[in-house]
Amino acid sequence: MNLNIAIADEFRKLGEVEIAKSDKVILKIQGLAEFYFKNGEIEAIKISDFEEFNDTILLNGTSQNFKAEVSLQKDKIVNVEFMKFRYNIKNISSHTLEGRFRIIFEIETLENPRWLVPGIFYKDNNAKFTYKKFPKFSIKSDLQNFISNSWSFCSRRAAIPGIFCWINDCMFSFLTSETFSHGESGLFFYYDGSKTKIGFLFPYTEEPLSYSMFKNFQPDCKILNLGEDKVVEFWFNIFIDDHDLHNYDKIVRWFYYKMRRFNLPRPWFTFEEGTKLSAYGLYKWHFDGENNVIFETRGFDNILSLNVNGEDIRRHMHVSWVSGIPYAFALMKYGYICENQSYIEAGRNVIEKIVNEGIAPAGILYSQWTLEDGWTDGWNPEPGLTQARTLSEAILFLCRAYDLEIKRGFDHENWRRCIFQNLNFAISIQKNDGNFGSYYDSKTGEVRIYDGCAGLLWISALVEAYRIFNEEKFKNSAIRAGYYYAKFINDEFIYGAPEDAFMIPTSEDTYNAVISYTLLYELTGDETWLKLACKSADLMMTFRFSYNLEFPENTILNLYKFKTIGGDIASPVNQHLHNYGLICVPEMLKLYKFTQDRYYLDRTIDNICFSLQFIARFDGDFNSFKGMMTEQFYYVDWLRPAGTILTLSHAWCLGMVLYAFTSVIESEFKDLIFEEIKTKSLEK
Repeated sequence: MNLNIAIADEFRKLGEVEIAKSDKVILKIQGLAEFYFKNGEIEAIKISDFEEFNDTILLNGTSQNFKAEVSLQKDKIVNVEFMKFRYNIKNISSHTLEGRFRIIFEIETLENPRWLVPGIFYKDNNAKFTYKKFPKFSIKSDLQNFISNSWSFCSRRAAIPGIFCWINDCMFSFLTSETFSHGESGLFFYYDGSKTKIGFLFPYTEEPLSYSMFKNFQPDCKILNLGEDKVVEFWFNIFIDDHDLHNYDKIVRWFYYKMRRFNLPRPWFTFEEGTKLSAYGLYKWHFDGENNVIFETRGFDNILSLNVNGEDIRRHMHVSWVSGIPYAFALMKYGYICENQSYIEAGRNVIEKIVNEGIAPAGILYSQWTLEDGWTDGWNPEPGLTQARTLSEAILFLCRAYDLEIKRGFDHENWRRCIFQNLNFAISIQKNDGNFGSYYDSKTGEVRIYDGCAGLLWISALVEAYRIFNEEKFKNSAIRAGYYYAKFINDEFIYGAPEDAFMIPTSEDTYNAVISYTLLYELTGDETWLKLACKSADLMMTFRFSYNLEFPENTILNLYKFKTIGGDIASPVNQHLHNYGLICVPEMLKLYKFTQDRYYLDRTIDNICFSLQFIARFDGDFNSFKGMMTEQFYYVDWLRPAGTILTLSHAWCLGMVLYAFTSVIESEFKDLIFEEIKTKSLEK
């Protein structure tokens, strides 16, 4: 690729900056910037003169109220060329100016662009499914359903402050810092059928709607107050590469390591200490011995609980996902490690209840148990359905629990029977192309919805079952499914995993893909699966924060010096940080072993360190009780303001810490990981 910067020959007339690949103009900006005044007027800063020095161009620009100095410099990383823009704009008027700067690049095209805003926008965010209201893209706007051909966001909303766009045989990457000299920056993209526009706003706007529920989704438009002789400074980079859908990974890796030494995690304690607290909290606050279930949530405030008759406690248990077998298994396994018989029995009893009582008429497990209704369906788009991911994850961890107990001398025939019954069901409904479907009728077993990737995790359950029972049909079914779901991984668009995010691309989809394809490679040694596992892990990192955000002064996340690096954005529809990524810690460590790619280890350690924050150290810690941990950290305005947390303890968050710990204990990288976390926990 040959990347050129050019000032139009008639720049005094046109004032254009062109960025070209192989002498073909592909990006164009009129002048240097525009200032949008608070009153709606627009002032353009045009180029007045320029100088060229090798790979650098220095531009000067003027307008009635501004003087601008801009440097453009070519650079390259991993065979990707990019432009570094550095802006310095001074108010030369005699009064304070109110408004914002916009720097917008245009691409002439009739081709529909494909978007990636890490963590919050994937392709078009599946605009054809309008079941949930959150930002989606289409050339035909429908704001009633949050569909628009134009969006602007605060940069901090994205896991990496930038936009990736695939169009005209190229991938464009626009990256900036989430803050600039006078506030927070913004990202912008637009397509009208003939022109694509991408750029930056200083300070940000969120339009046509802001995805902030507590603000009733009203647009959020920040204003810059620039006094006389004051200077605004900001920067951004534009990368241009071939159209390969996976080329974003080079930029994400570069950004992560560029930011890393300035953005360290800060776990509150060692892995051992955090795990001990998590086990205490899961058993103390979530396990209910009367019903042998793990309650999904528990309120921080016991006085509130008394006043509302315990309604702040969700006395429900999914068979996996937000409760159930995975966390019962983790508690049981940790109980063996720390020799706590209560933990062992609690985990075992929860699994016994699910296996013995939770069988739906179709012969598969129900999705959940509730105190008021007993065994029933999950959070699905229509009643009477069992979701494939919830079911397959339950069977995956049932296999692991069964294997653990066998090795401890306990043979649970009913567990084995449940595994075979559910896996035989999965094989029976699997289409010839390998698709398991996503939603099943819990009474008849009929596949009701085939779209999406909720069935992807059946691969992992089948591989684990093959490893334990050596049944060839399990292996064959898993491989067939591996080929089917590969098309989603190769398209870099995996969607539909969680029950509460119907057909939406989520971080949880990437976890399922990492687990499944890593296990397939481990089973077969086929490099096809290793490549897909790596692609899945790389896509997962687009949801994972690569740097630390600042929080509004005196908010709880500010006061407790919360670090966002290593935390995952749940999904475009659920814009909070969570620690569910711990579910694939064992597979990520295997991936590091198979590839020797240190990136996978570094980012997994970050994820563990992130999860060792906000586990209550004592009664009263952040107004909760010892061992409680929340699911939702509001890194940006969404359900609640940025800097706050959801005041509920979640069973799965604590269970994931246990699961990660018990996985690392068995890893050959145990000593390295424990030492790194210990060192970081001592760095205050």
